[in-house]
Amino acid sequence: MGIVSLVSLAVLSYERYSAVLRYTKADVSDFRKAWNSSELSFQHGSTPWCGPWPPCWGWSSYGPEGPGTTCSVQWQSRSGNSVSYVVCLFNFCLLLPLLLMV
Repeated sequence: MGIVSLVSLAVLSYERYSAVLRYTKADVSDFRKAWNSSELSFQHGSTPWCGPWPPCWGWSSYGPEGPGTTCSVQWQSRSGNSVSYVVCLFNFCLLLPLLLMV
């Protein structure tokens, strides 16, 4: 499961949780809130974490993965930059959304 989809699931699960706790009435804006939440979570997941900006700023790097047909974060690199980037990805894009869903 990708970073973007996990963050989106966390935001949508929280949005649905808060909708269930509120009183029930037909409200079209309720779907707009879910749509906006999904869009914002997609921007959170794709823009700062998955885009080319961290490697451009010198934080970690991307390289070929598996058979060499795709690129991904250099998970095996043991440099301080790579380790800190992977730890931040784990905390903010996996652990935090997972805790929010739970």
